[in-house]
Amino acid sequence: MTAVVTPVRTQGETALMDAFAASARAKEPARAAAMARFAALGLPGRRDEPWHYTDLRSLLKAAPPLAGASDAGGEPAFAPQAHARVVFSGAQMRADALPRGVILAPLGADAAPLLPEADDALAALNAAMAADACEIVVTQAAGDVALHLAFCDRQDGALTVARRVRLRLEAGARATIIESHESRDGLAHLANTLVEVDVAEGAHARHVRINAAGDAATSLATLCVRAQSQAQFDTFSLAMGARLARFQIFLLFDGENARADVSGVNLLRARQHGDVTLAIDHAQPHCESRETFRSVVDGDATGVFQGRIRVAPHAQKTDARMSSRSLLLSPDATMNNKPELEIFADDVQCAHGATCGELDDDLLFYLMARGLPRPEAEALLLEAFVGDAMESVADESLRETLMSAARDWLAQRAPQKAPR
Repeated sequence: MTAVVTPVRTQGETALMDAFAASARAKEPARAAAMARFAALGLPGRRDEPWHYTDLRSLLKAAPPLAGASDAGGEPAFAPQAHARVVFSGAQMRADALPRGVILAPLGADAAPLLPEADDALAALNAAMAADACEIVVTQAAGDVALHLAFCDRQDGALTVARRVRLRLEAGARATIIESHESRDGLAHLANTLVEVDVAEGAHARHVRINAAGDAATSLATLCVRAQSQAQFDTFSLAMGARLARFQIFLLFDGENARADVSGVNLLRARQHGDVTLAIDHAQPHCESRETFRSVVDGDATGVFQGRIRVAPHAQKTDARMSSRSLLLSPDATMNNKPELEIFADDVQCAHGATCGELDDDLLFYLMARGLPRPEAEALLLEAFVGDAMESVADESLRETLMSAARDWLAQRAPQKAPR
């Protein structure tokens, strides 16, 4: 006799499936198949090792209606200098006049994932729900181009939105990709974003991401990168928005002599939960990677950093180094650090380190003894702490914009009382 096992759905899973069923996308076979796969997988939770510290099964209890074709989210407030901008507003997408050598085309719902290892429950959910998925191709003829991908949800009501963008840099191409996420405070938006970057031989991609979502939003974001021979990929992320945020990075070295610089700053306060998880796969020899992350956790917030570097058996001469440093500004703040190395080659240079502590009392005393009030002394030390990771942003004006946003966040926090 064979027992029939009926899966127990969480509130969040049921809400997501109901939102999809009520939309027109449920009638498309490819999307319906993707939702069936999500139903089989379910939301990840503590039993899934990469989600051990961010139990989405427990944390995600509801989902607002899925954005429809008529839903628009307004204009983004973040407007960096760029040659072109593509705005994802609600379920709508629009592109400014693209420069020569940049091509925008639709991407079908049945398009295979760039990296198979990133084909998880979030990817299945994204494939089912994403509207206006697109591919942007940057050719060598475009020169050193800057593109702004603006994900904006400033409408009056909360919505569930899913977006997928694939960027393909052809051989020898160069591009700066600026990715911004915004939504209104007080609205429980749910955003599931998948950005894929395919960097061909000899191409150089610089990626900058800022998460300024509203204080009640849930932001689930995935970045997949494939770096081919002699390619270079640099990425920096500044996260200071959303009630619940998960940013996962999958990076594959798919050719020799490729290089990647992966860095970021996580600023958390109140009851925010911010998770940065990355998996770097050194699958080819003679590749180099650097991972530098800084976290500032205040109030009752919880921070998570998980970093895994895997070196394949034949990936000799790999050079990989990962660093995560965290500052806890409140006795109720929590930080979970989990760096990992999986090395199956013997001629490599690999290292990782993680620290977690408080502001240095001696440095605070030194600055205050020279006339700085305690709030200014704390802000100065915190600015230096996060500025260390921001040095990886090559564009000076963009780096200053990010630093200004971090200063605004630091200025809003309540300084700690001086010890008696």
